[in-house]
Amino acid sequence: MSFVENILHGKSIKRLRLMLDSLRTRDLSLQFNLDGMKGEERKLAEEMNAVINDFREDQLRQEKQYQYFDTLLNTVSAMLIVADSSGKVSWMNHSAVESLCGFKIQHLNDLSVVDAELPATLQQLRPGIQQLVRFQPQSDSSVKDYVVSMSYLYTMGLTLHIYTIQNVQTIVQQSEADAQQKLVRVLTHEIMNSLTPIISLSDTLSDTMQQSNFRDEDMLAAIQAINRRAGGLMQFVENYRKLQYISAPQYDNVSVGNLLANLKQLYKSDCIHFKTENEDQLLHIDRTQIEQVLINLIKNALEATDGCCEPCITLSIKQQLRGREVCITVEDNGVGIATDVLDNIFVPFFTTKIDGSGIGLSICKQVITLHGGTITATSTIGKGSLFTIILPL
Repeated sequence: MSFVENILHGKSIKRLRLMLDSLRTRDLSLQFNLDGMKGEERKLAEEMNAVINDFREDQLRQEKQYQYFDTLLNTVSAMLIVADSSGKVSWMNHSAVESLCGFKIQHLNDLSVVDAELPATLQQLRPGIQQLVRFQPQSDSSVKDYVVSMSYLYTMGLTLHIYTIQNVQTIVQQSEADAQQKLVRVLTHEIMNSLTPIISLSDTLSDTMQQSNFRDEDMLAAIQAINRRAGGLMQFVENYRKLQYISAPQYDNVSVGNLLANLKQLYKSDCIHFKTENEDQLLHIDRTQIEQVLINLIKNALEATDGCCEPCITLSIKQQLRGREVCITVEDNGVGIATDVLDNIFVPFFTTKIDGSGIGLSICKQVITLHGGTITATSTIGKGSLFTIILPL
């Protein structure tokens, strides 16, 4: 019997049909068993197996690529939603799921639980057009402003709509950070390069004048003043550079109890109290950075309560918003902060202290922002202050 006749009869045709069906359903787990095959039949089976292997490798590459982009897009703070032209949703990143409504929606119309007008607003968007909207997402306790936009994605013969929803405050903070990064490069290059020879020359001139018993005290004092001011300006620039080069968080899972244990070792004062609902709760944070933030806040609270008859500082950690966020507060009963001062406490180099650098709270804000969180402060003169940190879990 010829090869063609063999294919049309018996097991070979069943094998071929089974293999074609598996390819049609994208099931690439099957292969021809070459045992007992000879000649042209074996050659055809080997070629079919090779094709299936190529398909399998291509599928693995696509899956790895999908996983890469899925992981990448799930790390961004912006809320992303992918839908077809009818509004049927095929994908949402973690930020969209957790921030908008707490679950994966099936259709853009499902966003009406967040805001009645949001579905229509998104579906009316056109590429290149941004629109300002205001709503209260499930993950927040207040109404906030958001910028929404849409772009097209063409894939596999389909036209998908990618919707981006960004918190206006986050955009502004990022713009400020970018501007500060550009400024620090100018300061570092221009000012540091100019001050170094000035300090060197003033040092040399001052030493020479003193060694030669130069009697013009006014001139000597002026040179020393130049040296001090130049040194102070270099320190200012150095502080600014430190402020701008905060490293990205090195995340780890740290229990609340473990985090508090170190702080309790550092601060054993009876006036400092630590409270938590669950010491086993894990926080996904850079431990060193968050500890430094809390140390800074406790240090400020100690200074604010210095002189109080019964100073009281309380650091509290608890979950909120259905367990998706953790709230950390540092509260004191100190002198309080005036309203005009409170508005500027997170501004770099703003300070009311005689020997303060004004970078402590600014660094705290940057660290918390890098963690995807927020830090705010409220205060009443004569009653004390409350600093509140919200971090995602």
